[in-house]
Amino acid sequence: MKKLPYIMMILIFATVSFTSIAWADTTPSDMQAVWMATVYNLDFPTVKNDITAQKQEYIEKINNLKALGINTVVVQVRPKADALYKSQINPWSDVLTGIQGKDPGYDPLAFMIEEAHKRGMALHAWLNPYRVTTSGTDINKLSPNHPARLHPEWLIKWNNALYYNPELEGVKTHIVETVKEIVTNYDVD
Repeated sequence: MKKLPYIMMILIFATVSFTSIAWADTTPSDMQAVWMATVYNLDFPTVKNDITAQKQEYIEKINNLKALGINTVVVQVRPKADALYKSQINPWSDVLTGIQGKDPGYDPLAFMIEEAHKRGMALHAWLNPYRVTTSGTDINKLSPNHPARLHPEWLIKWNNALYYNPELEGVKTHIVETVKEIVTNYDVD
């Protein structure tokens, strides 16, 4: 009878130990994420019109982030109703080359996903759905194939900038098609 408390303590300890081992195997790791802003070339790319420099810069950034324990990168792939990916409906972003609509010579999103996944990191695509410009309201300065030039009725002018009107069905459809294009063509997380 005197051994019963010791046996109970051993059973409780064993149960708790095995349970915590099982939990450790099934609990997903916490998301340790950073946002990488591309608008105004804030975080990436800091160099325009140079494929090698842009790729090296991104690799250096995610290597540093990985070393800090970051496991997820949230990259702004649509800063101004444009694209840092090959798109059939949105023009290339000017943050890549300095000229909106100019092909940068590679697919930045495909490259960023591949490099993140090589390091066991997740990549989430961050879209600004409504911002068309950060300053200025002249649609003639947009790429000729820009949806805002093709559909000026979708636009709202506010604070010396242009935005898509989220109330309009055409805008809603365009945003949904943009999201579909990304999730269909890219292995975003």
